[in-house]
Formats: sequence, structure tokens, C-alpha cells
Amino acid sequence: MQERYSLSLYSTLLIIGLLLGIVFGVLSGCTGKSKQPNASNQGADTKRNIAELPKIGDIVTTERGLELCEHYGLNYLADRIEDNPDLFKEWEFDGCSMTPTEVLREIIKVPSLTEICLRHDLGYAYGEPGNEEERIIVDKKFQNELLDGGASKFAAKTMFDAVRVGGKEKLCLPFSWSFARVASCKPGVGLILKR
Repeated sequence: MQERYSLSLYSTLLIIGLLLGIVFGVLSGCTGKSKQPNASNQGADTKRNIAELPKIGDIVTTERGLELCEHYGLNYLADRIEDNPDLFKEWEFDGCSMTPTEVLREIIKVPSLTEICLRHDLGYAYGEPGNEEERIIVDKKFQNELLDGGASKFAAKTMFDAVRVGGKEKLCLPFSWSFARVASCKPGVGLILKR
């Protein structure tokens, strides 16, 4: 009984911490710059040397997005961008969307959180519209990277659930699936139906 109480208390405290972090982030405008050192992604097969990874608040151009996808070995995304660069627009890297990333990093004990969120954002930015199979793969990879980075199973699952709900393409938020597509949807309205 004591163990069940401890797990429940831990879960409750983690949820409260995440909610406080989200509120703090919204109130502060989510503009904090990351002081986190750049960590390498061990899973990337092919890396291209790039001078510096974007910081929270930096604008990612399509060309920069292509470089980052190549750097992380996200070749299917790099190919997608190279094949049709005019389909994409620049976007602002916001860390772990809707949260103060530095605070969240300390709460869940994942030093590489900003870079994990960058890789997840690349998958979302250049994701194929309407491709839920691709989206679940990107979200599962995010969850696994959180676990590998030191997050508890509960924290990784909570963040996975959050992106599954909040990242739906039909919501047309600045961090929704395919958010770097030109005119893929109208904010507040949802998807533009194409004929």
C-alpha cells in the first residue's frame, strides 16, 4: 500500500510540476534561451557538420531545416524538402512547444531535452500532411528519446500523450503536424480542403 501511495504522490507532483511549467511558459511568452550544451544524436547514420544548432526563438529557414535534417540523418525529410522546397516556409523553433523548456528539463531530468524537441519539431514541420502513420512514428521516437535521455516512463508517456493530443494536424496550431507547409491550414480554422 505504501508503494502505491508513493507512486501516486510522485505522479501527482510530476503532473502539477508540468502544469506549473506550462502556465509559467505561457505567462512568460516561452522566450527563454536555452543554455543547454549541444548533445549529439547517437542514432543518426549520416551527419553533416553544421556550425551551430538553433536556439529557442531562432527562425529556421527551409534551407536550414534541410541542413538540420541531414545533420540528424532524417534523410526521408531531407529528400522531401529537396524535392519540393517551395512547399515549405520558415518557422520559429520554440523548444518543447507550450512549455518553458529549461524548467521542464530540470523537472524531468533530461539534459538533452532541447535537442530532442528540435528533432521532434523537424519531424512535425516537414511531416507529410494527413500521414498519421508517419506522425505516430515521429511521436514514438520522441518518447523513446526522452526515455534514453533519462526521463521516467511516466514523464515520457505524459509528453507522448501531450503531443498526440496537441499536435493534431486539424488543430492548425504553430506546432501542429506539417506546420512548415505553405498554406496547409488557416490558424483557428483547421485544414484547408484541397480538391
